[in-house]
Amino acid sequence: MVKNKKQIETTWNWFVARYKKLGYRSLNQFANATGFQKSSLSRYFHLQREIPSGTISALCSVLKVSPNTLMKVIGEEWK
Repeated sequence: MVKNKKQIETTWNWFVARYKKLGYRSLNQFANATGFQKSSLSRYFHLQREIPSGTISALCSVLKVSPNTLMKVIGEEWK
């Protein structure tokens, strides 16, 4: 599925708003505190790379969202 600029912007903005709501001031701070690679997070939420299935649960946990919510944000179905 090809993602358009609006989808990418909406997804990235959701992610930034979410980590800021959780008290992180930057992507770097979020990545350092949670153990995720900053470059991977950027690729996931700029829709350049799929989130590996083994990463979804951990990412949902730190973002405090359900897998279903995360999948809706990135435009995929949770199976």
